[in-house]
Amino acid sequence: MKIIIKSVIALILVSGNVSAQLSGQLTLDSCYKLALAHNPLSRQGSLYNESYQLQESALNDNYLPQVSVGGQLSWQSDVTALPINIPNMVIPSLDKDSYKLNLDVNQLIWDGGLTRKQKELEKAGLLVNMQSVDAENYRLRETVNQVYFSILLIQENVNLIKLSMSEVQSRLGTIRAGVSNGMILQSNAEVLDAEIIRLEQMLTELVHSRDAAIFRLGELTGQNFGPDLELGQPVFDSLPQMNTRLRPEYHLLELQQEKISVLQNMTGLKVMPRITAFGTIGYGKPGLNMLSNSFDAFAMAGARFSWTLWNWNQHKKESEIIGIQKEVIETQKENFERNQRILLNNLNQEILKTETLIAADHRILKLRESIEKSAGAQLNQGIITSSEYLTEQNAQTQARFNMSLHKLQLQYARLNFIATIGLLK
Repeated sequence: MKIIIKSVIALILVSGNVSAQLSGQLTLDSCYKLALAHNPLSRQGSLYNESYQLQESALNDNYLPQVSVGGQLSWQSDVTALPINIPNMVIPSLDKDSYKLNLDVNQLIWDGGLTRKQKELEKAGLLVNMQSVDAENYRLRETVNQVYFSILLIQENVNLIKLSMSEVQSRLGTIRAGVSNGMILQSNAEVLDAEIIRLEQMLTELVHSRDAAIFRLGELTGQNFGPDLELGQPVFDSLPQMNTRLRPEYHLLELQQEKISVLQNMTGLKVMPRITAFGTIGYGKPGLNMLSNSFDAFAMAGARFSWTLWNWNQHKKESEIIGIQKEVIETQKENFERNQRILLNNLNQEILKTETLIAADHRILKLRESIEKSAGAQLNQGIITSSEYLTEQNAQTQARFNMSLHKLQLQYARLNFIATIGLLK
């Protein structure tokens, strides 16, 4: 029976907020929905989207006029003067101090498509972030699977132990009657009494393990489940075709590659021509007439053109670096697919093995039930001792446990196969 406890604890190891206490039967799908709604990381999606909307709005502002105000007060040691004297003409000397207050307006006309690509990059970044949230939520579903099936296994073992206790107690009643008649030794009854106490200990341990697992499920789902919680056992009769590219993590790698491709396309835009219009109005001394010492208003408008003709192939080198990053992600995708093939093959072999074990379990349990029935009759007749009977009775209990365990393991392995492919909904 120690094998039962060790198996339960092993499955548990593999594997909030308080609301009104819930009871009744709970399904695996409902646990998914509750866990996703309660998961703090799920709120990241709306935050990422809000950040993207703000960034897109900021990029759209590139097409709006940029207005700035400037001023300048200066003194200089010398001023421009004519090197000759012109008869009958007085040329005033310029003041060495100057003052200027101006309003500048710049309007982008064309930036070579850089702003458009920046918006594509932000969109690609949003898709990457949203997919990372999906990947985290998918792993949360897998955690729910582990906890859910650990509770199912514990409950199944609780039921088996209670059935075993009932059988031993029934046998004990018969033995005590034989002891009273002097036909059976008192030690036989004491052995059965000790077995009942041992089963009660095991039951206590399992109950506490179940409470711990239910608490963990409650933390994942944000619920306060009652001790009478019942879980529906999911059944998976068929398996999907093997596919190594359906996991959200694989799609995340694909989106990261797409983002890098957008970034790579942007490197060539850094050397594209830029055209802007500008306008300036101001007031100062001197104005546009540099020979005047009076304060005057002034205005200027025009267009600017700039083009980086040569940047020592810097954009080409940046593009090559980004290309290497894409290759790195490609190797990650290849490694991911290889690991998926290995894991899915292992799970498929586990399923085939467990199906074979279950077929043998049915035959073993039928034989153990027959042996236990015969041993019980021999115990009642005083032919064998209680210890000898318990050996057969425990063997029958272990056979029942093995079949229940293998049936649960089969469903869990099938669920893991589906989850590993990436088809959990």
